[in-house]
Order: sequence, then structure tokens, then C-alpha cells
Amino acid sequence: RRDSPHTMTGYILYSNDVLYRMWENLEDAVREGSNRWEQTYGQSSAALFDHFFSTEEKLATFIQGMHGFGVISSPAVVRAFDLSHFQHLADLGGATGHLAIAACEQYPQLRATVFDLPKVIPLARKNVQQSPARDRIECAAGDFFSDALPPADLYALGRILHDWSEEKIERLLSRIVEALPAGGALLIAERLLDDDLAGPAAAHMQSLNMLICTEGRERTLTQYRQLLERAGFARVEGVRTGQPVDAVLASKHA
Repeated sequence: RRDSPHTMTGYILYSNDVLYRMWENLEDAVREGSNRWEQTYGQSSAALFDHFFSTEEKLATFIQGMHGFGVISSPAVVRAFDLSHFQHLADLGGATGHLAIAACEQYPQLRATVFDLPKVIPLARKNVQQSPARDRIECAAGDFFSDALPPADLYALGRILHDWSEEKIERLLSRIVEALPAGGALLIAERLLDDDLAGPAAAHMQSLNMLICTEGRERTLTQYRQLLERAGFARVEGVRTGQPVDAVLASKHA
């Protein structure tokens, strides 16, 4: 139902209208190791999200699709670790603010900034206003690859890293490490593959989906730990949440 707070309507429409056509070219994606934007839609894959931002209707459908997953998963993600000693969360690419809302409702000491592209911010503000924690959540527009990051002692990336190439991930992680104070941390919400790559099946299916429509893929906790430690994080922990995404916490040296 569209009016349910846990609606998956947006994700179903996004899957039906966009992803389904790209999955028809799965064989080519696997053979060539690249996404199917040009083959399916005749659009360059250089700007991966231009398709979703081309009209207000497409943007709303895409963001609501991500919101449906987030509302289901974010409460478990913010409870996966004790975040009670952090004071300010900046959720980068925070979409509707579902993770920031879940965090602020779970931790009464916490304030948060939802940081996303300018076209997304009105949707975030509208959603944040429905939360009892709305007075502790602000929304700010920007690009996490190029603009100054909001000050915070805890950053979050919810279903962001699996979109991008390793080079772009390393650039983003370096920016976050540089912005964090000593003792700060990064909370990541992504599906985790088993270290032996035997499963879970849902994570492998999601990784195939990322191959088809992005530059990225899903990873094991060990692979995330390697990326994060190279970027300068000191301790990396992972938790299976039992929800559509799992949780990883990477801490900076105190």
C-alpha cells in the first residue's frame, strides 16, 4: 500500500520500470563486467544517477524505493552498535532521512544532518517533519564527492558504497577520515557477502544487480575492512542485522 509507512511501492515501480529492462541484458553484463545503461537506454553510464533525476516523478519513485528499504533496515542498523557516545551524525546521501531519523529516535543525545543533492532535500525535509526527533535533525544540500562535508563525529553511508568504483570509494573514504575528529566513526549499511563467498543468496543477487546498473558491487566484511583500513580507519566491526542490509562500524584512531 502506498500509504503504509513501510511501503515498498517505490522500489517495486523502480524495479519494474528501470531494472527489469536492464536485467534482460544480464549475460552481456557478466561477460563484459560492466553495467547496461548504454545497451538498454542509450545513455552514458558516466553519470549513473542522471536517469533518476531527469524528472520529478522519476526522482520521487527512486527515492521512495530507497526509503522503503531504509525504513525496514535502518532501526536495526543503528542498534547494531552502541552509538550513545556520539553527538552528531551526518548521513551522506541520506535520501529521505530514514537512517538519521532512526538514529535520533534511538539515541536522545544525538543530533543529525541529512546530506544529499539539492533535488532530494525537499523530500528529506518533508519526511523528517513526521518524526518526533525532527527538532534534532537538519537537512543540507551538497555532493559528498566535491562539497565540504557537514561537521560530525559520526558519518553514515547507507547503501552508498555499493554504487561506486573502488577509486571513487577510496576518494570518499579519505574525505570522511579527514573530516572526522579523533575517535570519530563511520557507520555503513550494506549487504554483507560471506567471507567464503558461499552466500547469502540475496547478497549475491544484489551484487549482480549492482553490476547491471552501477559501477559497484557488494563485498565481504574482510573486503570492507581492507578498504577502510587503507583509508585510515583503525578498527572495523560488522554485524548481521537480519534485515535487507547489514551494519559495519569503522572507527578513527582516538
